[in-house]
Amino acid sequence: MEKKKIIGIKLGSAVLVSENKINRQLIRRVCKQIAALVQDGNGVFGVTSGAIASDPNEKRSRNLRSAVGQIRIVNRYAMELEKLGVDAAQMLLTDEYLIDAENPKTCLTKKTMLEAFNAGVVPIINANDVIDNEEIKALEHCADNDRLFKLTCLLVGADIAIIGFDQPGFLDQKGKVMHYINVSEIETVLKCAKGGSILGHGKNGMRTKVLVLAELAQAGTQAHLAPAKEKNFILRTILWEKNFGTRFCV
Repeated sequence: MEKKKIIGIKLGSAVLVSENKINRQLIRRVCKQIAALVQDGNGVFGVTSGAIASDPNEKRSRNLRSAVGQIRIVNRYAMELEKLGVDAAQMLLTDEYLIDAENPKTCLTKKTMLEAFNAGVVPIINANDVIDNEEIKALEHCADNDRLFKLTCLLVGADIAIIGFDQPGFLDQKGKVMHYINVSEIETVLKCAKGGSILGHGKNGMRTKVLVLAELAQAGTQAHLAPAKEKNFILRTILWEKNFGTRFCV
């Protein structure tokens, strides 16, 4: 049976982890919304950051911290979804699995994800920082999982893409939320895109988010930047609640 919609949700370290502790309540709320979407016949996947931030032991390499933290964070998703009768599937990916459409690994990744959607399983995706130092290095400059999110959305033909973050929406130079951004004005908008989270978004994290969502909007995906700490932010975004978050338009 064909899915109603394919919906991608990306959450960053800033909303998932606080003082090296996983925000269990937020993940619980997110999983309730995901379960509702799956049970309504939609295919849903999540791209989650927070693995390295979940392990505060800085004596370990970032590669090892990512492995330790990944178990902690994906188990939280799996546990909450299982309570709601939905299975989660962990997927650790790198760009090579997503960029080249002719790559057998890319084809298999897409095939497995589409199978998951049809089976009502929710892929929980993260960059494979254990084996790929390029992903970790990217954290110093931009939100690497935002790029991974974009590639995954394009690979599976996502209808809706939501990046949840810790602000009410994209802020202009006066600190006012821009609820609509036209991709034709993206260069002007980028002048307002400053900073990112110290937990992983790097100094260009907001710029990366804007570019990712603009590219997805141009590809025909409903692209949104949403306030992840607001109640039911996923469902409210999908319903296009007026003046909620930031929507990217063509």
